[in-house]
Amino acid sequence: MLESGALTTENPEERRRKGLKTNPDGDVDVPGVEYGTFRYPACPVCLANPPEGTTVEQDADGAWAPSSTAGILKPAVIMFGESIPNSVKLAVETAIDEASRILVLGSSLATYSAWRLVKRAKERGMPIGIANLGGVRGEEQFFADVPGTGSGRQGVRCSLPLEQVLPALVDRMRQSTHASSPLQNLTFQPAPWR
Repeated sequence: MLESGALTTENPEERRRKGLKTNPDGDVDVPGVEYGTFRYPACPVCLANPPEGTTVEQDADGAWAPSSTAGILKPAVIMFGESIPNSVKLAVETAIDEASRILVLGSSLATYSAWRLVKRAKERGMPIGIANLGGVRGEEQFFADVPGTGSGRQGVRCSLPLEQVLPALVDRMRQSTHASSPLQNLTFQPAPWR
């Protein structure tokens, strides 16, 4: 890709002409790479305390070893190259359809699966809030026709670190909920490594 010059342009047609292909999520399709051979890291909690009656082992590189009897252990996330299960897709779409607004925190919406959910919210006329450092895929579409009230009620986009935004957001959410709401007990704890 470097030799062809495909990475020196943002023009998708020119990139394709120079051999850079992407899938619908925007991930680069690298010729000759076998994504099905991804090696999952072993779960550190399970390594320290394996589920009863099982063994969890890792190889010299830290990947889950096939000699483990606990099966493949991985976080409940969609890994690169995997498809989103239909049950998850339907549950998230239902949640969007039942919501009155959407708030995106710390995501560039680079994957189509994330971007399409915000697009779905926009198509339903929902107010959209996005807090993310750096660019956000398609943000000009999400805010192009937001009335200029200045109140942030119809949409807001900020490029601030979440540790600056979340404490005030949590306080505001507490103020706008009933005392019996679970949000009353919501607290923000910055990650210890920050």
